[in-house]
Amino acid sequence: MVDAVCRPVEGEQVRRLMRWGTPTGIDLTAQAEQSAGRGRAETLHASRLLGRDPFLVLHGGGNTSVKTADDLWAKASGFDLGSLDAEGLVQLDRARLAAMLAGPRLGDLEMMAGYEDASREGSPAPTIESLLHHALPFRSVLHTHADAIVALTDTVHGLDLVTDVLGDDVIVVPYVMPGFDLAVQASAAWHERRDERPTAIVLAHHGLFTMGENVSDAYDRHVELVERAEDFLAREAAPLTRPFAELDAPALVPADLREELDRHAGRGLSVAVCTDAAVRHFVAREDLPVVSQQGPTTLEHVIRTKRVPMLGRDVARYVSDYVDYFERHAQRSPGVVMLDPTPRVILDPELGLVTTGPDAKTAHAVMDIYRHTIRIIAAAERLGGYRTVTEGQAFDIEYWELEQRRLRGATAPGAS
Repeated sequence: MVDAVCRPVEGEQVRRLMRWGTPTGIDLTAQAEQSAGRGRAETLHASRLLGRDPFLVLHGGGNTSVKTADDLWAKASGFDLGSLDAEGLVQLDRARLAAMLAGPRLGDLEMMAGYEDASREGSPAPTIESLLHHALPFRSVLHTHADAIVALTDTVHGLDLVTDVLGDDVIVVPYVMPGFDLAVQASAAWHERRDERPTAIVLAHHGLFTMGENVSDAYDRHVELVERAEDFLAREAAPLTRPFAELDAPALVPADLREELDRHAGRGLSVAVCTDAAVRHFVAREDLPVVSQQGPTTLEHVIRTKRVPMLGRDVARYVSDYVDYFERHAQRSPGVVMLDPTPRVILDPELGLVTTGPDAKTAHAVMDIYRHTIRIIAAAERLGGYRTVTEGQAFDIEYWELEQRRLRGATAPGAS
């Protein structure tokens, strides 16, 4: 028995993203007289448009913001863009954010303290990327992990390919871990070209930022660039947005495999299974041991999927390899506590794609992410080869200080 199976996702082979006028349940006219209120309403509208497209964000990813004279209103950590409402916006004092950006380098915990100081009373926890939203000198900033954009950066030709496809008016920033350094480097990259007033930044192995003085302008720019990338991939690799269809009844996960997973996890795990055509083709690849073991397509997915999947059914070997991986990199984060070493993603020639989690919802979220991962890897391979973050960089995200604090029960901003 399985706890979840893959479900279809509506879409066309080469689709168009939702336009600004698509209804989202947000009233854009109620506060027309008050520009600050209208800006927040428009940001909620844009957030829902972006968040309801699984080819842009999945399970809480991405973030959005709008500036007023004194404050930055941004999506708070832990909220989903697709259903975002006013309670999911954090209100931050721009003067205090400016002081943070202009000061000495801040570690993650120092940034957390700075955000706490900058947050208006009653605000939820901010995303770690709030300082980057502040640093970009536009009223509206929108950020997603669009599959098509990530696929371009996850290739041998990476940054050059992004420029070739999207245009040289898009700033491209090499991989930097989210936090203070990313805010500083992205801001510096923009200011180097400030005379051009560029309105888009692509972050390698991460995603897309678009900006505008109006929220609708930032949204339209996002749509323009994502569709340009999707059209290129449809011509040169394969469409990433074909419908996700369950073509066969999913295989049962053998009882002995489930018992092994539960034993190593120290608790009962839920599992989800998918055996659609894309999965069957992927697990049959001769180069599967190479392409599947390079790492996640975009940085924060490692928190849900772990760095690499298990191939086959040898849970003990996977756990041993994971312990070795942890010990190789533990010195990067002194005092770090090893996470549950059992696989979150399993690729097997008979079972297809199996994902695990503490509950069915989590297992299904991991499955959603890895089904998108399969398509991104396949597209990148057709464009010359899949490349992503290094093993050490993936460890830094998986064992991020803020995520470790969250596991220990402390409040901390998150990546999204």
